[in-house]
Amino acid sequence: MSTDDQRLPCGVELEALLIQVADDQPAPYPDHQDSCPYCQATLRRLRQGWADVQTLAQQPVSIPPGLTAKIMERVRALAARVANSILLGHTHGETRISHDAIAKVIARLTATVPGVVFASAKPLPEDPPHPVRLGVSLRLVITFGPTITKITSAIRDLLGRRVPPLTGAELTHIDITVNDITDLPE
Repeated sequence: MSTDDQRLPCGVELEALLIQVADDQPAPYPDHQDSCPYCQATLRRLRQGWADVQTLAQQPVSIPPGLTAKIMERVRALAARVANSILLGHTHGETRISHDAIAKVIARLTATVPGVVFASAKPLPEDPPHPVRLGVSLRLVITFGPTITKITSAIRDLLGRRVPPLTGAELTHIDITVNDITDLPE
């Protein structure tokens, strides 16, 4: 559209009149507008059109049937992907490590601590889900002899040092339950 197409035959810019109507501004040249038939006709059309726009803008927008269900289905699918794995971003793509795989790494590391006979680990996802943070619940069978607090402190220290570089997971908390104590095998 050329500059001439944006002007009324009297020379007034159409954009100036539109701004005047839309922003409820005073006329820049009131004497001209009051006597100009082109400006008067254009202002009437713009005011009516702008009133129609405002009426429509105040109307509630109806949501198409099924749209909310589709959106929530997609949100749940995305949340499920995050809820049971950690997400490591990379410039060449993403890596997902399941919470179960991280729990196995944690259980194996825990089993290396002196005094631990058996360890099982259960991941405890964050609420709300977080892409790299999770907690863990450990159940242990330990040997009789070393103090329980010494063993659990060694476990927390080991997991705090080794789990992040091995898996990328940030452990927010480590809950430990000692389920049984056994004698050292002979």
